[in-house]
Amino acid sequence: MPEYRQDPLTDRIVIVAEERASRPHQFDIENSYVSDDSETYRKFCPFCEGNENLTPNEITAFRVAGSLPDSSGWSVRVVPNKFPAVIHNIPDFPVSFNEYGWFSNYSNKFYHPENKLFNQPVPGFGHHEVIVDTPRHILSISEMSDNEVVDMFRMYQNRLQSLRQEKCWEYVQIFKNVGAAAGASISHSHSQLLAMPFVPRKILLIWDTAASYPLFSKSSYPLFSKTKRKKQNLPACAWCDRLKSELSEQKRIVEETPHFVTLCPFVSRFPCEVEIYPKPHESNFDDNTRIPEFALLVRRTIMRLEKAVTGLKKPLAYNLVLNTEPFDSSCLSLKNIFHWHLSILPSLARAAGFEWGTGLHINPVSPEKAAFQLANCNLNK
Repeated sequence: MPEYRQDPLTDRIVIVAEERASRPHQFDIENSYVSDDSETYRKFCPFCEGNENLTPNEITAFRVAGSLPDSSGWSVRVVPNKFPAVIHNIPDFPVSFNEYGWFSNYSNKFYHPENKLFNQPVPGFGHHEVIVDTPRHILSISEMSDNEVVDMFRMYQNRLQSLRQEKCWEYVQIFKNVGAAAGASISHSHSQLLAMPFVPRKILLIWDTAASYPLFSKSSYPLFSKTKRKKQNLPACAWCDRLKSELSEQKRIVEETPHFVTLCPFVSRFPCEVEIYPKPHESNFDDNTRIPEFALLVRRTIMRLEKAVTGLKKPLAYNLVLNTEPFDSSCLSLKNIFHWHLSILPSLARAAGFEWGTGLHINPVSPEKAAFQLANCNLNK
C-alpha cells in the first residue's frame, strides 16, 4: 500500500509507492520514436484505440454518439492508473474535515509519540488516473490536430470540475511527461492526474506568499497599483502585475494572443523553460472559457521548442505542468489569489550535485535569449 512519509526537519512529504516499480517501461526497449504507422506498437499499446481491454475500465471519455464505454469510438479517454502512486479507497481510514482543512487533520497522524526524528507513515489516500489524449499512437502535442489538442484540455477541465465536487481533495495536479528523458514510460501521448487530500508544501508556500502581495514587494510591478486594483474591485495578484510588466518590457515574450501570453520566466530554471498565462485574472483552470485559443497556443509553443532546439538524437522530451488554485475551501482568505498557468519544461539539463545539494539551478541559457529564439522560429517550415 502506498504511504505518505514526512520529514519533521524539513516538512517535506514523499510518496512511497513500491507498486509503481511494476509499470511498463516501453521506452527502455525503444531505439527511436515509434509513430502511429507502427502496426506492432498499435497492437500492444494499451492506449491505442481497439486495445481498451488492456486498461482498467474507463472513468469517462469523449465519445461519438452510440459508442459504448471501454470500446472504440473515443477521442479522449480517462482510466484509473494501473500502477497508482496513491489509492482511492483505504479501509477503516476516516475522511473528515475540521476548521483547518482536511489534511491538517490527516497530517496529525504523522506525529510519532516516541521518535520525533522519524514521523510515522500514513496511508497513501488519493486518486491517480491517466488521461489518454488521443486514440492515435503519437508522442508530442505538436503532432495533434486542432480538435485533438482542444479535446485534451477540455478533458483536463472536465476532470477538475468533477473532482472538485467530490469534496475530499485539496489539491489536484495534472501533468504530462513526453519522452523517456521527461519520465514517460509509454510513448503514446497521455497525461496524468493525481488528487491529494492536502496542499503540497511547495504550493502552499507560493499560495501564502501570493496572498501577502503587494506587501512582500512594495516597489515591484508599479504598472498596476494597489489603488487601481481597489477601484476595480480586483484582488491583488502578483502574477497579474508581473504580466503587465513583462508585456511592457517585451524582453521575454514569445507569443501573444488576445487572451493569453507565452513567456520565458525571468527566473528560468532550465533552458527554454516557458509559461503560458491568461491575461485576465483567473484563479482556476476550471474558469477558462477560451480553451481553443489556449490549446492551439500550447501546440504552437511546443512546435517552437521543437524547432529551436536542434542537435538532439531523439525528439524533444518535455514536461507539462498545469498550475491551478488548490481546492481547499477552509482557506477562504486565500481564494482567488492564485493565477493559473501552464509550465512547459524541456528536458535539456539534468540536476546534478550542486542542484541536489543546494536546491539552486544553473541555467546556461538566459530567458531573454531563449525567448528571442522561440519567438523568431518559422513555424511554416
